[in-house]
Amino acid sequence: MRIALVEGTKRRILEVSMKRQSGLTIVELMITLAIAAVLMGIAMPAFNGFIEQHTMTTQVNAFLLSVQYSRSEATRQGTNVSMIALDASDDTNEWGPGWCVAVGNPGVCPAPGAATSLRRFDATTPNTLTGEGALNTVDRLTFNSRGLLVGAVGGTLELCGVAGSNGRRISLAATGRASSSEVVCP
Repeated sequence: MRIALVEGTKRRILEVSMKRQSGLTIVELMITLAIAAVLMGIAMPAFNGFIEQHTMTTQVNAFLLSVQYSRSEATRQGTNVSMIALDASDDTNEWGPGWCVAVGNPGVCPAPGAATSLRRFDATTPNTLTGEGALNTVDRLTFNSRGLLVGAVGGTLELCGVAGSNGRRISLAATGRASSSEVVCP
């Protein structure tokens, strides 16, 4: 940019160089951080809820998979196959510590790698998975060679997290068919 100054008859031209400054001022940076903090404060509770629901869905799907797997193995092998709770000592969380699928009805989960051990499923922490009604305090589900539930009339299990939150109810028919639905946890 050039600026011309007039002094009498003499003209002087001054060269003024103005450099453009790039970057942010501290005020602009603080405003941006404040807006980001407000947006994070709004988004985090929704994200936590999403994670909880995703975890619960994964755990329900694992249990439904193990029922289908047990039925399939029972018909494939032509013998009884059982789902056994790893630690059913807590009557309010019989299946929560995890469970295994084993050939026959061995009473406890066989050691991993044993001939009768088919598969183990992880714990449902921090959620609880407990039997309701006819399945209350039941620590094993056995399926016969036709894929039917042995010695039980079916029932429900509830997967719950925090009281008052949405959980899942797993319905198990005497035919061995399992399904899930949403439920409000007590």
